[in-house]
Amino acid sequence: MNKSLTGLLADTHSNNRLLEKAIVKLRSLGAVKIIHLGDICDSLDPGALDGAVRILKENNVSAVLGNNDYIVIADSLTEGLKKETIDYMKALPYTIRSGGLTFTHSSPFEWPAATRRPIGEFIHSLHPEKHRLIFRGHSHTPSVVEVKEGIPHEMQIPATGTVVLGQDLRYIITVGAAGNGTIALFDPAKNEVRFLAIQGFQGSPL
Repeated sequence: MNKSLTGLLADTHSNNRLLEKAIVKLRSLGAVKIIHLGDICDSLDPGALDGAVRILKENNVSAVLGNNDYIVIADSLTEGLKKETIDYMKALPYTIRSGGLTFTHSSPFEWPAATRRPIGEFIHSLHPEKHRLIFRGHSHTPSVVEVKEGIPHEMQIPATGTVVLGQDLRYIITVGAAGNGTIALFDPAKNEVRFLAIQGFQGSPL
């Protein structure tokens, strides 16, 4: 078993059926760790959070706060939700960091704006070592942006869905939206990202 395989999903937007399908798919491919990159719920449907949080906890899935999640908590759109659900959401971080890896919803910073800033606004603020690889959601289209000398270059994702990353280069990887049928698997040992379709999703995610 590859103990470093990390499953990535984002933007389930209250679709708990797809959330479960995404987790099953990632586990079946050997993901030891799974991270939800935010927008667990939709701010127009916060009632689905009880089920979503239960699924995340039962499957030992880590998560960061997305802009919809932030709105639900900041605007107290929590009527009818269980206390443990509200406490869980309030405790979510804006980012998860491990070495040069950063997992976030949009930009890799620690304030509420971090949940919704576009790539172009934060590229020049990135620390070369702390932010070597940034994995994010928010934008629902999968992409891999290579950053050379502060200049972004979007890479072509091949038909296989697998992108091999340069060892000493910096990247911003948008995993796509699970709500649109796309998830990803990161293999640090091979330094590659594989974009995947959720089994049973109707449509073309890539």
